[in-house]
Amino acid sequence: MNKSLVWGLLCLALTYVQPTFAQLTKTECDQKAEAVIAFKNDFKDYPIALIDELIEYITPCADLAYGRTSPASAYAAGLLHLRRGGYTTFPGGSVQETSYLHFFRASYYKYPPAMLDHGINLLTKGYRGRHSIAYGTIANNLEALVAQDYKKDIAHYILGYLYLKNLVSNEDFTNATLVAKAKTNFEASNHPMAKHWLAIMHYFGYGAPQNKALAIQMLTDNNILNSTTLIETLQNQNNDWIPISAEERLASLDNYASNNKEITIVGNGTTTFKGHFIVYDWTAAGVKQYVPVTLSITEREDHGTYKNVSYELIMNGETVVKNARYAQVNAAVNEFYSGFGSSLTLKLPPLKNVLQDHPAKNTLIHSLTGLYFKQATVDGKEALIVKTPSASKIVEFNEEIHTPIRMVLYPEAPTLPVASTAIAEADIKTSTSLELDKNLATISPNPIGNQFNITYSLDKDAEIQISIYDMFGQQRVHLPGQNNSNSSLQSTTIDSSALPSGTYIVQMRINEQYFTKTVIKE
Repeated sequence: MNKSLVWGLLCLALTYVQPTFAQLTKTECDQKAEAVIAFKNDFKDYPIALIDELIEYITPCADLAYGRTSPASAYAAGLLHLRRGGYTTFPGGSVQETSYLHFFRASYYKYPPAMLDHGINLLTKGYRGRHSIAYGTIANNLEALVAQDYKKDIAHYILGYLYLKNLVSNEDFTNATLVAKAKTNFEASNHPMAKHWLAIMHYFGYGAPQNKALAIQMLTDNNILNSTTLIETLQNQNNDWIPISAEERLASLDNYASNNKEITIVGNGTTTFKGHFIVYDWTAAGVKQYVPVTLSITEREDHGTYKNVSYELIMNGETVVKNARYAQVNAAVNEFYSGFGSSLTLKLPPLKNVLQDHPAKNTLIHSLTGLYFKQATVDGKEALIVKTPSASKIVEFNEEIHTPIRMVLYPEAPTLPVASTAIAEADIKTSTSLELDKNLATISPNPIGNQFNITYSLDKDAEIQISIYDMFGQQRVHLPGQNNSNSSLQSTTIDSSALPSGTYIVQMRINEQYFTKTVIKE
């Protein structure tokens, strides 16, 4: 049907005299919703003016009893607001994305299309804002849809995906029950992506004997972009589990929870550790990635019950820096924790996507909400065992990591505490926030342009390194270390021409002390 004709018919329908808010009934509202939903696939082509008219038409029904009277109307309103955008402000000042609000209500009151679409929107970044993802609720809704025989192919596919990746569980890895449920759901679906993931299960032996030849044939027969891309990925790399020592696995995974050894290898100054970032597979059957990593922990302030520390992590040739609190969270097992929060996460350098099934997703970024720390003896050496919270995410998938992620790190020779270094505490004045003190260094101009100057004066010999980081902690500029050997005023010119407009952190590392200042490039 010609879209202009559709628009005209809809606008004509909106001109009819409508019942007042008090007269609306479930039957009338459901009829209105049905009339709107019938054209949902065309909403993307509608002018905003028409979308607004349709919103005005359906909103009285959508708002009746907060969506309980006519969940179909709430769903229709959600579809329209998803096209329109916008937010709803509640008494008290709280704000919610309007499309999410209506989808949530319609899903809560068990309207099948909303139960499916709301889950898909959450899993695929379908909403414009950021929203927490209740994987268990999504799975329960999908199980209900399967029982109702509503769009079973896609429901089975999504269920299998959630179960295989352990997203419905708070356990550390996918157990045998979830593996079996994943396989059952994939086998019950004719959705191409269900066949794709069933092939992956056969390739690695999840829920069935490993059969790589069968898996490749299944992917070949599937003939979709994801499957053809994955075939190329699998055939051009070694897909065997990476061997690690039995003690390394025990300390980082099997015995992590029961280990209660006191942490003694994190020093008072800067302690540098070297080891590996370990990514286990979903079932913890083996190690998928074993990446060399260096982690330096620098104590900035000791407050007794906690410390302010700075983390510098180097992996794959890239450096990220993060400041956080370091405190004991479980005295019974001597576990310490640094939390970064859900909005100020520690984003690690990109790692290879070993299951790449899309040409645009060859690397993955782990966005960590925090770090847990324990100490263990591994192969005769004291090691720092680092664990990531399950609320951490894979950025490219907008997906929580319910796979075991660990670091096993061994300390290098510790540096001396700050007060004993070549630059004594009395020789450099530092602020409690560790920003550059005005008496130590100045940056000009600020806002910066394509270059700027750092001017400073020190009374003692010192090695000075200067780096610039963006607000995601990614190092953008690094100057080789230089020695300060006199107390005269010195100036260093920084080339910032390659930096796009934005906010940056300039960090000066003076021996083992860090001083930072925020700058803006216009």
